[in-house]
Amino acid sequence: MPKTLAALLPALMFACSEIPERPPSPAPRAQVSVPPPSAPRLPAASAAPAPLASRGEPGLALLLPLSGNFSVTAEAVRDGFLSASFDDAAHPRVRIYDIGATSDSLRAAYQKALADGATFLVGPLRKEDVAAVAGFVPPVPVLGLNYLDAGVSAPFNFFQLGLAPEDEARAVARQAQALGQRRALALVPDADWGARALDALDETLRAGGGQVVRAQRYAQGTIDQSKAIAELMGISASEERHRALTAVLGRKSEFEPQRRGDVDLIFLGARSQDARLLIPQLRFNRAGDLPVYATALVYDGKPAADLNGLRFCDTPWWIGEGEALAAQKAAAASLPSGGTRLFALGRDAYALSSGLARGSLHVGDVVDGVSGRLEWRGASVIGRELACVQISGDGLRPLTP
Repeated sequence: MPKTLAALLPALMFACSEIPERPPSPAPRAQVSVPPPSAPRLPAASAAPAPLASRGEPGLALLLPLSGNFSVTAEAVRDGFLSASFDDAAHPRVRIYDIGATSDSLRAAYQKALADGATFLVGPLRKEDVAAVAGFVPPVPVLGLNYLDAGVSAPFNFFQLGLAPEDEARAVARQAQALGQRRALALVPDADWGARALDALDETLRAGGGQVVRAQRYAQGTIDQSKAIAELMGISASEERHRALTAVLGRKSEFEPQRRGDVDLIFLGARSQDARLLIPQLRFNRAGDLPVYATALVYDGKPAADLNGLRFCDTPWWIGEGEALAAQKAAAASLPSGGTRLFALGRDAYALSSGLARGSLHVGDVVDGVSGRLEWRGASVIGRELACVQISGDGLRPLTP
């Protein structure tokens, strides 16, 4: 499969292209597939799209920004989608459309897909593009590869799946609560994704009787964050109390600043390069005895001694184990994007869209995917449950309650 897929990819780069009904047969190997969905937990009368067999020949249209600044990201999703399609003996017709980088090119690709007879749309990838397609009120089902903003209503048969940092923050909160850790300090980037992760963490902690006690934001890529971290840890307040005491007593006294003592954990929203700058500064400011949880971006696949002890929640594609998963990863190893989380998103996007197209998925169903344990939670959102691990000297160690 990998050599076949790699040979086909150049032919898929123009605006609209069709995947052959089956690729040439590869050399014999172990069967690889995304695990099938488990039995529905709610009645089949839940709002699933009608099977595509009733609309004519099934046809999936994959809409991605294959040109422009997001092309590398889009290519990884495309590769994962196609690899899953080739693993499916009954795969429907798939066509790929480049939506470009403008609203006009997005609309043109969308209209072309419908004109070509697409019966199910997959994509786009960026939040603003997903919102734009939702605004078109598509006449066929859609699986957007990102989430609409909170409070925005999705059209009928408009589904949403993505690699949202909110999922990681919620997983951190649930894992921490299972260990009796409910009060958090949070250090997140001064960016939209940092704010969203912080809100998800606080909301989930509060649901379990905890909360984010204090949060600080930092500028990504900035080396010295000592002031923000000292304030977060309560070191600045400790030093201020000592200065006030010195002024009252009129003489100096021995003093060692103390961190605040009313917290159980630290949440760090950071990329790996930022975490390597921030972790030593946290430790310097008396955070050494607190568990530090981070978003998945903290881990780049290379355990490092300076991140030992750090905890994070991630996709099975990166931290999972098992023979079936190992076989899937080995089959994808020859592709440049095969080791990425976005490749995993592409595989799960195919599994979900083909299942929805066939009418075999319903509200409450669970799929053990490679981007997470996927559950159709109601309305149009496909949620992800993630496992959590801790970085140690010999690799990754699973976290359990």
